[in-house]
Amino acid sequence: MLSILIPTYNYNIITLVEALHSQCKTCQIEFEIIAYDDGSESELNSINTKINTLDFSTFKELPENIGRSAIRNLLAKNAKYQILLFVDAGTFPKHDNFIENYLNHKNEKVVSGGMTHLELPPKKPYRLRWLYTKKREFKTLCSSNFMINKNVFLSNPFDETLKKYGYEDVLFFEELAAKNIKTLFINNPVIHSADDDSDRFLEKTELAIENLIDLVENKKIDAKSQKMYRLYNKLNKMKLVTITAKFYKAVKPLLLRNFKSSYASMFLFDVYRIGYFCHIKTRK
Repeated sequence: MLSILIPTYNYNIITLVEALHSQCKTCQIEFEIIAYDDGSESELNSINTKINTLDFSTFKELPENIGRSAIRNLLAKNAKYQILLFVDAGTFPKHDNFIENYLNHKNEKVVSGGMTHLELPPKKPYRLRWLYTKKREFKTLCSSNFMINKNVFLSNPFDETLKKYGYEDVLFFEELAAKNIKTLFINNPVIHSADDDSDRFLEKTELAIENLIDLVENKKIDAKSQKMYRLYNKLNKMKLVTITAKFYKAVKPLLLRNFKSSYASMFLFDVYRIGYFCHIKTRK
């Protein structure tokens, strides 16, 4: 019936697995939960091994890091049921009928439940990540929470050539859309834990921007489909790319100060992103 697949890295996922396990029991369905740690060698894995004591549940530590795309493909290959539900570590179902909500759409090829934010904002320096989820991720297709038919997935796996962080899910859903495989979006979100401080979140943001540039240059993602590239092209036409890159370097300390505060600004975060984007492009 249902294979729940959880890729993780250096994270305690016991509470998440127990919640999903309980909901599956309530629904009285055949299910399995498979969780793989992507070679983190974390002490938390000694806690996660308790998952193996739950029926129909497996936790495994991979001997080496294989990447965000490859681990999802591996989980799918090892799943025994035809309905796959991917849920990421660092998230938690918002609704007690999370599993039931997905099962109501079990005949769809692809279904995305979305993501939402913690009700109460965290203290600095975790506010920026929370704000980003609240303002930007609540209606986006993401690999953190989606259900897909196994045959569809195996015919359209994640691109394992992507080794850097970011945009692997954008590429995945764009390739599905290009083949006229529609994704149904439903209101069935997971809550993001917002556990990245501003430094870690900015590090991931920069890696994602670098990955986006590589994907566009390698013609895997259409630049016109990405807001960041559309803005860059406008700046380029006005010959403002170099100026934007220099402005970014000049104001970066002030931006970082804001991001670490309790008053993190999404507008300033956007300034940071396009500034870093232009900075990378001027170096090429």
